[in-house]
Amino acid sequence: MNTEKLYYEQPYLQELDVHIIAAGTYNGRPALVLDKTIMYPEGGGQGADHGWINDIPVVDVQFGDGASVGMEGECIYHMIANEGSEAANVADAAAVLPLAPGPARLTLDRKRRQDLSTQHTAQHLLSATILRLTGAPTVSMHLGDRVNTIDVDLTQLTQEELTFIENSVQDLIREDYRIITHLCPPEDITAFPLRKKPPEGEKQLRIIEIDGYDYSPCAGIHLSSTGAIGALAVIGAEKYKGMMRIFFIAGNRVIQQYRMLRETAGEASRALKVPQDELSNGVAALIEKLNLQEKKLLILKDRLANFEAAHILEEQKYGKVLVNIFTDRSLDDALWVGRILQKASTQFVLVASVPELKVGLLTSRTDVDLRPVCKELLAAYGGSGGGGPTYFQGAFNSRDDLNRFIQGVESHEYFN
Repeated sequence: MNTEKLYYEQPYLQELDVHIIAAGTYNGRPALVLDKTIMYPEGGGQGADHGWINDIPVVDVQFGDGASVGMEGECIYHMIANEGSEAANVADAAAVLPLAPGPARLTLDRKRRQDLSTQHTAQHLLSATILRLTGAPTVSMHLGDRVNTIDVDLTQLTQEELTFIENSVQDLIREDYRIITHLCPPEDITAFPLRKKPPEGEKQLRIIEIDGYDYSPCAGIHLSSTGAIGALAVIGAEKYKGMMRIFFIAGNRVIQQYRMLRETAGEASRALKVPQDELSNGVAALIEKLNLQEKKLLILKDRLANFEAAHILEEQKYGKVLVNIFTDRSLDDALWVGRILQKASTQFVLVASVPELKVGLLTSRTDVDLRPVCKELLAAYGGSGGGGPTYFQGAFNSRDDLNRFIQGVESHEYFN
């Protein structure tokens, strides 16, 4: 390892004088290697720390092979924001990077570190509590920038069970259990009742203990006690690959979620003109009103479509193709009229939507097949589409192409 790791021993250190020992690229991204760091690289289920080297943002931190910068062994790469500085080799990269080997000041994004540590500690507490209450282990977890998930080996969880789990975790947060880190070796890993199997091949394992409540091998960074989590909220659950995926947030994210919901509820309350504690009734009443209006609208649309269809039949009763071009409707609404005409007449029916540049061709006859001729006309006039023997739909790139298709249908011998 080419970089001294200080993020475990001094997790609350926010600034550090460092020396850049290599500059280049890693996986095509501008990267620096330092003699020491307080920034945690992504791993153990926890996202990477962010921060700054001098005034330049550090946007990712990753473990990687030192060969990318001409060094032996594993390195910790600090990816920096420097768009357009990708280079073909180490020498070129060093030339375009804003920082060269030498002294620098490393500053940690403390707010992000606090959030990631909070979510990770909360995940340990949540998984341990679910195991104790249900006997179901956590199979996998993901700590996101907005929402976290754990996949639990259960086929179902009721809302009442989720609420009980959430309340149990909140009790443990209030009891403020200490978070203790054990290193094995020198300590004996067999002395700990681990919640999950430790990784193999590690020279030293970190065991995170929640003061007798939980023991879990983990390389992430955690809080000093459960009380520092502040709050945890289970915000949902769903079935996933035969298990239950639980969504949760912790710490300041709970407060942020509460504020967002408070503002949303306030806006909905004002819009519906009901108190916030009666929002569910207000929404139900609004949905019922909208459903009634939707039914009335469908009745009116049907009446209008029948009236328009009768008018078209009267005007075009001697034509082979009943044509109606709608300049203010979607094709779905145009087809409402088209299907009435299809049932009422043996003539071919063509309806078009100018706003959508789409056309539908229909017939009630069983002795014809619209597909061959429609495909021919679509190809001739730059359209695309498909359908069956009695209904075919096409779409066009311009009004001129749409008009030429319609004229092609009206003049084609198949329809005359």
